[in-house]
Parts: sequence; structure tokens; C-alpha cells
Amino acid sequence: MNSLYQVDELVKEYLLFRGFTATFRALESEIRTDKDKGFQVDKIIEELLGAIASGDIQALIDYYRYLDLRFFSRLDSRFQRTIKKFELCLLRHYLIHAMQHKKRDKVIEFFDIYGPELHGKPEWSQWFALPYIKNPSNDTTFETFFSKQWVDNYTISLHNFLATTFQNMPLPSLLSFNIDRIQRKTQQTEIETLKTTVENQKATLEARENDIAKLKHEVVETRKEMTDGISLIRRRAASSAHQNDQKTLKPASTSIASIHGAAVGGANTFLNLPKKSNSESTHKSTQSIVSQDSSKHDDEPFLVVNQEEFCEHASAITHAKFSSQGDLIASCDMDNIVRIWSYKGQSFNPLKIKNSSSNVLSLEWDARSDRFLYLGTDAGLIRVYNVDSKAIVQEFIMDENYSCVHQLSSSPVEPIFVCAGSGTKSGALVAWSMKSMSACGTFQFDDDDSEATVNTIKLNHNGQMLVVGDSAGLMRIFDIRSMKSITEWKAPPSCTAQFSFDENSIYSVGDNGQLSQWSIHKPGTCIFSSPLDGFPPPAAYPNKSKSSFSSAKSIEDSVTQSLLSVTPRSQMVAFSADTDYVLCAAQGKKADSVYGSIYRISESENPSVLQFGNQPIYQNITTVDWTHSSSACLLGSADGSVKITTLIKV
Repeated sequence: MNSLYQVDELVKEYLLFRGFTATFRALESEIRTDKDKGFQVDKIIEELLGAIASGDIQALIDYYRYLDLRFFSRLDSRFQRTIKKFELCLLRHYLIHAMQHKKRDKVIEFFDIYGPELHGKPEWSQWFALPYIKNPSNDTTFETFFSKQWVDNYTISLHNFLATTFQNMPLPSLLSFNIDRIQRKTQQTEIETLKTTVENQKATLEARENDIAKLKHEVVETRKEMTDGISLIRRRAASSAHQNDQKTLKPASTSIASIHGAAVGGANTFLNLPKKSNSESTHKSTQSIVSQDSSKHDDEPFLVVNQEEFCEHASAITHAKFSSQGDLIASCDMDNIVRIWSYKGQSFNPLKIKNSSSNVLSLEWDARSDRFLYLGTDAGLIRVYNVDSKAIVQEFIMDENYSCVHQLSSSPVEPIFVCAGSGTKSGALVAWSMKSMSACGTFQFDDDDSEATVNTIKLNHNGQMLVVGDSAGLMRIFDIRSMKSITEWKAPPSCTAQFSFDENSIYSVGDNGQLSQWSIHKPGTCIFSSPLDGFPPPAAYPNKSKSSFSSAKSIEDSVTQSLLSVTPRSQMVAFSADTDYVLCAAQGKKADSVYGSIYRISESENPSVLQFGNQPIYQNITTVDWTHSSSACLLGSADGSVKITTLIKV
């Protein structure tokens, strides 16, 4: 209908061209008195409301009946009831408008003329009293019709009904032809626009392909330069260490940084030695590089850039984890003091959380941000700490039968985390929602499940699957949505389990030090299994008194007392982001030392590719972690220290 005016003009032009002047004048005259208003709904509504405003009931009824005969009568029979309803409301609107504007005589006139026709119709029975009621707007029968909302709703409904009617009318060929012509023209314009867009995209793609090719060439050249530079670093470092074993290695460190920076063209920003490190710490960092050079081949995957030791705690470290963004560390000690701090020298004031009423058995960062830290305790509580507000903002309470919350895993895509609890009954797995601040489901175990303790839980990359391993050696994968096990198999008891990067398999590290890869698609099929040499190390026995646990319940006391004395713990294993490597606390060749050892995950063998953070056996490593960016590892120790080792991947 939008092209109706254009078609009218074309017809008038044609009539003049043919010399049909009388027809031309007749057409113009009819257009001026067009009752259809050019099918413009707004003008039709305006005509109806104008008759109501002027109190011309005859004009109102005549025009509506014209619309009925011209358009409405051609509609399907199922619309006739709606049409009658619109007419009824239109007449009522006329009466109400007259009463509102003190035209009672118009109401009486209406019933004098149309009363006999409306008499006996139930919808009009009470309306005959309208002109004789003193305040009809307060009468329960009529008050609705006096409201502006009723008038607006009726007007909008009639407008929509008319518009729909006109849109579905069969069009004459001339009008259809014009519409087709306009549509073809529009489509042609759109096609031209799309062609231009495609050409622009092609040009952009070619430019980006050229950029990619250039970057690939630069990467190849940079790798070559880095390989040459690293070899030069190692030779000079080894020579310097051999000649100046008793001297400070600060000049050598400066030389290493400058040589490496020259080799990679400005990449020396990655070699940030501690600004406040003394000669001893620098000596330790450089010694690790020297020992690698003398004992390993040139295909080592990692290079130690920096090592720092932080003494944030006064007792043995029980938990320590990098935040999801990798900028912060949360650590807990045997005194149940949790600290949140930055190891990057940022302007972040360390935070301290005291847990005097319960013992911290598990610790997990929110996987979506560095805002929330979850703490599982032996009092059946999961405490949620807000780093921004520096306060505990929520406490989730487990069932009294599961007082020990010893495993936590956070979803990377939803505000949900899962916890594993144990106690007087068999273990339980519960999912909690940070959105509703309540439990959102309990995972279903088979009735014949043993009372084994859940050792490890881990959600996959989209938070839809959960791998669970227990002390009886049963490995399960749960569907988060149904809370049911979708597959399970028997395996050696595992201290930790992890989805592979491609999520086609599960990596597990057993209590016996075996690293295994299990197929997800063929449950129970072990793709390979190989020992991790030196793992697990001997248990740590910290000198710190454990008197703070003396009042705990027997089961809570046994769990807490075993935090550091029973190995391996799940906190002593961490996988790299690409799951190509695994970090463990492992005993060195000397019986009185323990290291942080990185192993390559391979079907043929699992050799240790890097060892760092040498500790005496009485200051054993109690926890390890690895940032998602693979640039830093941490080692928590029984002496209360946390050592951070910064790496680069060669």
C-alpha cells in the first residue's frame, strides 16, 4: 500500500497522455472524497474519532458500516464476532465521550434513535440507564469505560486490525506490478551492496594473509635467534659459574639479560630478575640454569628466568593456588590463616583471612575472575571470600553427615562450583550456584557405591562434565545437567585427575606415582601408563605444633592431621594449560632432597625435563601449582615459604 500514491500519479499521467481529461477530473474528484483514505489507517481512525468528537452519531455509524461493507464483510467468517465487538466498543466510546463532555442530550438522542434496535440485547441492557446516573464514572458498570487506558487499548486494537486487513487484501495487477518493480529494484540495490561488501572482505582477507605470512617469517627468524642466544647464554653462564663459584653472579645475570635481549630483538623484558633480590637468590636462579646445561640436552622445553621466595606464613603451607587470571596467589597454612597476595610486585595490599573456628581443607579460585575465593572446611562450610570487598560474603552449609569439604572445582563458564564432602556416611558431591546462593543439585551415586573418599574433582572447559576419582580407584565422568554418571571405570586410586586439552581422554596421577591416560570414548581403556620418577616424595612432618586441632571431632581431626603427613595429596600435582606437561613434588637423586619436577607427558616415557626449588626433606614441598599461562610455577613448603619460579617455553 505504500506505493498507492505513486500508482495514482502514474494513472493520472496516463489519462492526460491519452487525452481522457473528463476521466482525469473524475478521478481527481473521487480521490479528494476517498472514503478509503488511501488505505491509511491513521486517517481512517481520525475520521471515526472526529465523528465522536463532533457528536455526529449518524456520520459515525454510516462510516463504520461503509468499512464493514467495503472490507470487513470479505473477511473469513471467524472474524465476524471481532468486527461486531469493535462496533459495540465504538458506540460505547461515543456515549462515554458525550457524558465526559456534558452532552447528555446526545446520549438521550442516541437511545431515542437506536433504542428499539438495541432493546433486548444483553450487552446493552444496563446502558439505557447511563444518561440518568448522576456520576456514571464512579458506577461499577461504567467506570472502566471512563478510563484513558480503555480508550487507548481500543484505539490501538482497531488500528492494528485495520492495518492487518489492508496488508492481506488481494491487490490489483497494476499495484502488484509496481510492488514487484520496487522489490526488484530494492533487491538489485542489495545485491550491489553485497558485491561491494564481498570485494572489500576479499581485499581485507588478502591483506591479512600477507600479514600472517610476514609474521610467520618473523617467528621463524626469532626462534632461530632465540636458539642461538640461549646456547650463548648457557655457555657463558657455565663458564662464569665455573670461574667465579665463590663470587656474586650479578654481573653474569646482567650479561645474560643483555645477551638474550639482543638475541630476541627486545624480548629481554621477559627476563625480569628480582629488583630486591640479594646475591644469594640470584645465585640460586643462575645455578638452576647451569645445572640444566650440564645435565640435559639442548632440546629442553623450558628455561628458568627467575626464582623468588616469599615468606608470607609462619607455619607449613597446606594450600597455594594462582588465581584464574594468574595475577594473585591464595595460600593457607597449618594455622588456618589464608593470605591473598601478588607475586608480581603490583600495588596489591596482601589480604589476611582467619579461620579460627574451623580448619581449611580445600581452596579454589573462581574460574571466571579473580574476584571470589572458595574455602572448604571441616565444619561443613564453604566460605566465599570477595577479594574486592575484603570480606566473607556467603557461607554454604553442607549436610551434617558431610562435615569435611575436601575438594572444590569451579565452572569456567557459569557461576557454579562443585564440592566433595565426606563424613560419617559415604561421600557426597553437591553443585552450588553463586547466582541463587543455594545448592543447585546433588550428584547421584549408585546404591552399591562403597564409602570411598573422593580424592579429586575437575570440571571441563565448558563446565558440562565433571571427572571424579575416589580412594577405591573408581573413576567417573558426570553430566552436570543431569547430575548422573555417564561413564565409569576401575583404575588405581588417584590423587588427581584432569581432562586432556582436546577432552578426548583423562589424565590421572595415582597414589603409586603412575601417570595414566584413559580414553573417554572407550571407558576403562588405558592409552598409556608410565611412572613419574621420584613421585610421590616422602611425607613432610612439620615442626609446627598441631595443638589447635586437639578439640576437633575424631573424623575431622584425622583428616586435618593427615593434611601433610599422608602423600600424595592432590595439591602436589598440577598440569600445564595444554596438558603436555605435569608438575609434581618429587624426591631427587639424593635421599635428603625434594624438587619441583616437570615431566613431559608421553606414551613412550615420562622423563623429568626440569627440576627446581631444591628443598631439604624436613622442609618438604607440600603443594604445587601452575598458572594457566604456563609462565610461572609455585612450590609451597613445610617451612611456610612459597617459591615462585618464572619460566619461558623454548
